[in-house]
This record gives sequence, C-alpha cells and structure tokens, in this order.
Amino acid sequence: MFCDQCGQRVDPAARRCPHCGATLAPVTTPSSTSGPSVPRQREASDPAPTTAHLPRRRFPTGLASGLLGRNLRGTTSGIVGAWFGVPFILLMAAFGGVIGGIGGLVNGTFIGPGVLDRMDRLLNWGFALPFSVGDLLPTVGVQIGGIVGAILGALNGAWELGWRAAVWPWEALYREDPLWPVQVAAGQVVSAIIVGLLFVLGSAVTERGRFYLAGARRLSRRETTWLLPLYEQVAGRMGLTSVPVLLIDERRNANAYTGLRHIVLHQGLLDELAQDREAIAAVLAHELGHWRAGDASAMAWAKGVALPLYVLYEIGYRLLGVRFRPLQWLIRMLLWSVLVTVRYLVLPVQRHVWRECEYKADAAAAAAGYGESLRRALSHVRSFEAGRGGWEETVHAMHPPVELRMERLETPGRRYPARDDLSLASSLLEAPTSSVHRGAP
Repeated sequence: MFCDQCGQRVDPAARRCPHCGATLAPVTTPSSTSGPSVPRQREASDPAPTTAHLPRRRFPTGLASGLLGRNLRGTTSGIVGAWFGVPFILLMAAFGGVIGGIGGLVNGTFIGPGVLDRMDRLLNWGFALPFSVGDLLPTVGVQIGGIVGAILGALNGAWELGWRAAVWPWEALYREDPLWPVQVAAGQVVSAIIVGLLFVLGSAVTERGRFYLAGARRLSRRETTWLLPLYEQVAGRMGLTSVPVLLIDERRNANAYTGLRHIVLHQGLLDELAQDREAIAAVLAHELGHWRAGDASAMAWAKGVALPLYVLYEIGYRLLGVRFRPLQWLIRMLLWSVLVTVRYLVLPVQRHVWRECEYKADAAAAAAGYGESLRRALSHVRSFEAGRGGWEETVHAMHPPVELRMERLETPGRRYPARDDLSLASSLLEAPTSSVHRGAP
C-alpha cells in the first residue's frame, strides 16, 4: 500500500503514515456483491492533511535522451527536408510534370511543333530554364501523343526537372572544388544541430510565458487542496524526486499535454473525469511518463532541427484556416511543397517514435498501478492529447489508435465488454479505494 500524500510504501495496518504523518483510511476491497466503499469523513479532531511537496523541475528532464541519439531517422529526415531543399525539389518536379504532360499531350500531333515552340518561348521569358520542353519528353513521346503521351511526358518531366533541381547545385560546387560539396553538406548539418539545441533551450526558457499566453494559469487555492496531493501521490508512486509545474487551462475540451517544464490540464478534462479521481491520477501518470522520458525534449528537438520547415508549415497551416478563398489558393500554390514535405516525408518517418512514446507513457502509468484507471479514462474521453494546431496536431494524429492503447492496458485473463459505454459513475464500482483519507475539496 502506498501513501497518497508522499507516495511512500506503508504498512496496510497502519493508521498514520510514518513518513509524512498523513492519516490513513482503512483499506477495503470492493466485491461483486457490494457497492463501492466510502471513506469516513474527516472529524474535527483529525489533523489537517499535509502534502510533502516535491521540488519543481526548473530544467527539462530527459534532455540528452530526447535529442539526436533517440530519434536518428527522424532527425535525419528533418535535416534533409529543411536544409537540403526538398520543398524546392518537389516544386520543380511538379512544374516539370505539368510542362511535360502538356508537351506529351500535343506531341506527335499536327499542332505539336508550334505548341512546343511557344512553350519554349514562354518558359525562357518567365523562368529562363537551361533546356527546352522537348528535353522533358521521353523518346517515345515523339510517336505517341494524347493521353498516353501526356502520362509519359508528365512522369518523365517530373523526374528530369526534379533530378536536375536536386543535383545541379552539387555538381556546380564539385566543378569548382571537389571538397566544396562535402564542406557545404557538413555545414548544413552542423547548422541544423546548433539551431536544434538553441531551440530546445529557448523553448524551456520561454515555456511558462508561452503557456500563459495560450490560456494556462496556476492552480487556484481550491485546486491546490485536492489536485496537488493527487499529483504528488502519482509522482511518488512513479519514483520521481522532482516534478514539472502543474498548470490549468480554462478551455472546455478534454485535453492534457506535457511541456519541458510544465504539465497542463484542461478544465474540460477535469470536468469529464470529475467523478473518478483515479482516472485523473492515471492521466497525470501518463503525462509524467512523457516528462520523465524526455518526450517534450524530443518534440522540441524535432522542431528545432527542421526549423525552416516548422516555421513555414505553421504559417501555411494557420493561413489555410482563414475563410478567404483567394488567400487559401495563394497559400496552396506557394507552400504546398512545404506542407507535403512535412506531412508525407518528415513526420511519417518519425511516426514510430511518437507511437512508442505513447505506448511507453501508458506503460509507465500502468507500472505505477493506474492501468485500469487509464483504460477507463481512454474509454470515456477517447483521446486526451489532441493537438493544439499545426505541427502538434499533425504529430498527435500519428498517435496509435485508442483501441490499441486500451488493448495493451488490459489485464491478461480478464474479460472486457465489447464496448465501453459504461459511465464513469458505474465504473467506480471497480475503482480501487484510495489508501489515504482526505477531506472533501
């Protein structure tokens, strides 16, 4: 049995915690024939509950484990995508596909030579490309026109122009000095790593202000009375000697997220789980599992090494949410290659890391004794880590399905209902009784 106040192991027969002096309630085991046990109310003679406050962490935990060595593939994809011109290569490939498709459509017809000649003049006037449209067409395109010619021309044009956009700068450097390509590539990698480190440190320093601007606040006196002891109990069971600062966000959506130095709970999540403190404790254990493993550091590092992409992606994502059609079309034309690079190249490579982070945080909560409670919380709110927009929303969309997370939390040999439609009030029949008596908040 553990003390809810200090998290230390105590004798089940003891009435007072020998470590912090908190009053212990008798432990009762719920059965299938009896209802949930109700702890007695605190009498006037009982001492007020005490809380052995753990020190608040002022520097991000798990910093070293959250950086380069933990997510090598994700770091590589971020550096390549942001610092080696992948969006520009995609943009040129798409442009070559359009030009090659148009040329292949008319090639082999009686209007082909005239159209290709005018396209060359237009391209030389607008873009001054060092090749003609005919260079983007396959050899067989001379004999084949129409739909087949358009398909072959689009494929060949995309490949030719994309390849030239990727290779030409390095060839130019190599012609000047064979060592220049190596030096430039090394310089790009070193720059990305330095920017990533600075971004992580800057995120830690400015996190409190950013969270406050986003709507977070400190705990009130009433919230401190009932929520902070629960937080300390969870940290004690997880063996933590320090904890991040706990903040509350007034928004009513059921959400919780972990920063480098803070954990934020939305008021909507507390309202959803207000009848089941064990479920709230399970959510706190999950978030502390993220914090202890340095997942927030890993997230900040992934943003930092891909900072140019991250900034452009955030701008494009938020401007696409503006209900003004001309602006949306303009953003799609200018930044579509950035959106595609992030959504279909950088973050998918990192998907396995984010999914493992979720599973490991769930496992950390289960190891602290909150597996069933976390499963109840997931069955009720389905997901309590929705993205706040942009990059975070895309990352959270890659989390493992809730059903698979619940499946991993199931106790072997126990039968579970096909659907978890029970309310939290009825699930309290199976909730473990707290081992410490506290007054009502």
